[in-house]
Amino acid sequence: MLKLFLTLMSILSWAATLGSTLLLQGCSTPSEKFINTATELGYNLEEVDGTPYKHKLFANARALENKDIDNLHVYLDGDGTPWKFNTQITDDPTPRNPLILQLMKLDPAPAILLGRPCYYGLRLSQLCNKSLWTSNRYSHSVVNSMRTALERWMTARSVKHLTLIGFSGGGTLATLLASDLDKLKTVVTIAANLDVKAWSDLHGYQPPTGSLNPMTDAHLPPHVRQIHLAGLEDDNVPAGIVETFSLSQQNALYLPQAQNDHSCCWEMIWPDILKTYLDQ
Repeated sequence: MLKLFLTLMSILSWAATLGSTLLLQGCSTPSEKFINTATELGYNLEEVDGTPYKHKLFANARALENKDIDNLHVYLDGDGTPWKFNTQITDDPTPRNPLILQLMKLDPAPAILLGRPCYYGLRLSQLCNKSLWTSNRYSHSVVNSMRTALERWMTARSVKHLTLIGFSGGGTLATLLASDLDKLKTVVTIAANLDVKAWSDLHGYQPPTGSLNPMTDAHLPPHVRQIHLAGLEDDNVPAGIVETFSLSQQNALYLPQAQNDHSCCWEMIWPDILKTYLDQ
């Protein structure tokens, strides 16, 4: 009986601990959850000034330890959750799904995740406002500030080449950043919204009026190699949008994935993409 009692008490104690942990996680903001996941995966977090916004930057060990980097992989995350129920602007747009961190973890190259203004806990920072994750999320000011933040982070390092890797709206930003980065070698987009107008029209959304549109505003140099991945099961960003943009570009490769939708299952194919197309 004593043994049964002690076993029961042990189970109850474990259940109470688990309940407390889940309760604490439930009370965490999307930014706190994302940062906790990044910390658990071993990334270093720092804050970098752009112009005029601040940006969070997550770096893997290879990016931190090497001062001479042959090819830096720069990851850009999606739009996250700008809206609640498509009618109310959310307080914290940080992505609820840390897919970008999982992809980066599979990458053996020196790599960083460059955050947008207001994301990953910066929503209360100076100059931050809700337009930066809604109407102006792909604006000149966002693109220019991200470019400045990236260049400032690289000043302490010798980086020979850059590869931009963007998921969803991060792919949109990758194509817009690509026009003015001297060291850029390759742009990779994954399920990216590469025609903002066509995408908005398809879903009946109000277009982000203060934003740029890659279909008309991305001017990638011919020497920059482009790889555009699309999920044939994606009903958020249909593959046709990605294919149409890819066909309009020089030096672009369109890679449709039969089994993938918008968020699944990019981790499964990512090591092969890195090995086959990015020499990793």
